[in-house]
Amino acid sequence: MSARLSVIDDIFLRTHRGFGIPIVLQGVWRSDDAVDHVELAAIHSNLSLGPLGRRVVTPTMPFARRRWAPSTDSLPLEYDTSPLAVSEVLDWADAQGECDLDPETGPSWRLSARSTDDGGTVLSLVCSHVVADAAGLIEAAGMALTGSVPPESYAYPISDVCDAAALVWRVSKAALLALAGLLFSRRARSELRDYVRASSEASPHEMSVSTAVFDIEARLSNSEFISVVTDIMVALGQHEPVAINVPFRSNIPGANGIGMATVHTSRTDSLAEIKNACKRAFTTPAGAPSGFPAEMVQLLPERAAAALTSAPGHAAALCSNIGDLPDAVGVIGSHRASTVATRALHPHSGSARTTKILSAYLSTLNGTSTLSLVGTDPALIPSSDTLAEQAHAVLTDRQLTARSWR
Repeated sequence: MSARLSVIDDIFLRTHRGFGIPIVLQGVWRSDDAVDHVELAAIHSNLSLGPLGRRVVTPTMPFARRRWAPSTDSLPLEYDTSPLAVSEVLDWADAQGECDLDPETGPSWRLSARSTDDGGTVLSLVCSHVVADAAGLIEAAGMALTGSVPPESYAYPISDVCDAAALVWRVSKAALLALAGLLFSRRARSELRDYVRASSEASPHEMSVSTAVFDIEARLSNSEFISVVTDIMVALGQHEPVAINVPFRSNIPGANGIGMATVHTSRTDSLAEIKNACKRAFTTPAGAPSGFPAEMVQLLPERAAAALTSAPGHAAALCSNIGDLPDAVGVIGSHRASTVATRALHPHSGSARTTKILSAYLSTLNGTSTLSLVGTDPALIPSSDTLAEQAHAVLTDRQLTARSWR
């Protein structure tokens, strides 16, 4: 992994600093077995030595990028053995996301577990989105759950002086070329106008978080996933076509190796049409417009950088397909996990505002797809019950056998 934070890493860091909505990632494991404290303590210890055990260091040198430093700081393992009703598992998982994580001073992750009244165990791992994306969380969890020795993941950074000089040179050179392009290219000028317009036309609403999770007895393709979420959005009252952000893996160095594309879908779209729309969108992902370098925002003050990087998040929905989970994530110590949910939550977001209505996350374990839904618009989604009812109706209408976590 790169020794310096990427542009995407910095975006998530700014949300922790008050510029946007704080985001944490969560994995929730359910097992039919009782997992003892010794095994959970070993998992906790493994996590502190793994890829999540790091924090952000801000250099004093102007224009040097923030860098990673190893950190073994952690919140203590929380394991409540008093039986939790199975119907309350999701409420318990929601509460675990309301924790104080700090990727700069640490700790940046939290592990907690609870016994359930059916003799099983539910396990929650929460981490700041700054230190990992979904793939990073899954990798760290797989190592900790199986007791694997994590590889050396910290590159030695070049000096802050050299990094600052290199960044200024790269950005200046690319920015001058982009400015020249604006003089001679009508397309470049139009692209820049569209980008500025997208940033200024957004109409955020106050946030109120609602959640639902379903285990679906089927393996959903990415197109099917987007189609299902489109139906749910329309059922909730969103007009068509629905603008959906679709994250994808990228080769950008850093803790968050993701890009973002946007598609517009309707209920009448076929799976082939959705697939083709995604292919087209992936060729023009969100990013800096008109040839300007994305790294330019790493030279700007926080408020200006936050304003310039907000446009990609303005779609009404998010569809994040985590894909097939590796076998290492299908266990809790020596016990098999019956199901695993993956999602992002927004701690302490009571006064925050967003343009997002619904975020959906899909992961698959042993042929079972787990659909996690997080609503953030109280006008269309007044409660978790509303979200669960509308989603269940859509899944039933599509003849998908689904079990709600509530």
